[in-house]
Amino acid sequence: MPISADYHMHTPRCKHATGPLEGYIENAVAIGLREIGFSDHSPLPRGLGSNVRMDESELDDYVNDILRLRERYRADIPVRLGIELDYLDALEDYNARLLERYPWDYVIGSVHYLDSEARVPSWPRHYQGDVGALYATYFGQVRKLARSGLCDIIAHFDVAKRCGTSHGPREAATITETLTEIARAGISMEINTSGYRHSDLAEREPYPSLPVVKQALALGIPLTVNSDAHTPDHVATKFDVVEEFLKQNGCRTLVRFEKRQAIPYPL
Repeated sequence: MPISADYHMHTPRCKHATGPLEGYIENAVAIGLREIGFSDHSPLPRGLGSNVRMDESELDDYVNDILRLRERYRADIPVRLGIELDYLDALEDYNARLLERYPWDYVIGSVHYLDSEARVPSWPRHYQGDVGALYATYFGQVRKLARSGLCDIIAHFDVAKRCGTSHGPREAATITETLTEIARAGISMEINTSGYRHSDLAEREPYPSLPVVKQALALGIPLTVNSDAHTPDHVATKFDVVEEFLKQNGCRTLVRFEKRQAIPYPL
């Protein structure tokens, strides 16, 4: 498989993923991937968002589990240590200290909340409010994340469309501004294929949508392709579809990660 890595894997510690970690790895090997990485949801202080992430007390065990599996599967496939780091305005220092403690191979940065107390979701289900304002706030947070220096990969760029309304012409300028900020920061962005599984989207498609991927390519933003797997059978979901699209649109390289260094490889 030309797409060599899938770096967005969750574990049961996030409370909404299932299956043994070994199942994710063995499925990756069977599919023909050359690397796999786990990036479960990072803990937050004071129990913020505790229903969808590991607790602070579990972080050491999470890291040790991945490092143990790295040794166990060393002869079969490299297992990378990652984390999906939630960006909140008030927690940049907290997140920076968390990152300093462990030997991460990569950090995926995401915006799941629009407030500093993790109470306002980035994609309110069946949203009836001002969608333009929702997108403006969401992409503003993504730009802050890109500027923060905390992450190596921007997660599910336009995930706010899970509110039930896709972005359109009214969001074109803020999307371009946000992509430009990511390019300026010199970090990468994932094509997250979980959108093909999400029934709450107006149209089943990846994050970001394929026209936005074209914009990212034009700006030279390094890309990864990730499944955001929550069960072992999600690994490499629709990678063949994304691969064909990338090749048709002139993409010749993707990036893999080791010790927080992006390493280009041919597609």
